[in-house]
Amino acid sequence: MPMKHIAKADGYDKLPASVGPTSYLEDLMSSSAPAESQITAGFFKQVSGEPLVYTYTYDEMKIVLDIKGTVEISDEEGTKVLPKRGDVLYFKKGCTITFKAVEEDAYGYFWYCGLKTFGQL
Repeated sequence: MPMKHIAKADGYDKLPASVGPTSYLEDLMSSSAPAESQITAGFFKQVSGEPLVYTYTYDEMKIVLDIKGTVEISDEEGTKVLPKRGDVLYFKKGCTITFKAVEEDAYGYFWYCGLKTFGQL
């Protein structure tokens, strides 16, 4: 099958699975390429509370779908961004990134695509 479709209700409108106390991520689909060149896409949500500190074992890009309040994204070199809806972020394999939703009801909702296999954290 050359094309695959996932309805909005099964992806965008669904809260991804929890990967931490305040972080949610869910792979939705992967390419059929060999594991070393497979790309996987899905949704990520960071809510207020404990920041997520994550070291990437693959290259990834994120598009900001929605932001409420202040969300800070920083790297191990001290670079910090306050992304807005529509912004695109690139995370290089090996970097350590911190995601933090600052205010009590703040959150960031993202779509991602990475050079990783389905289910790889």
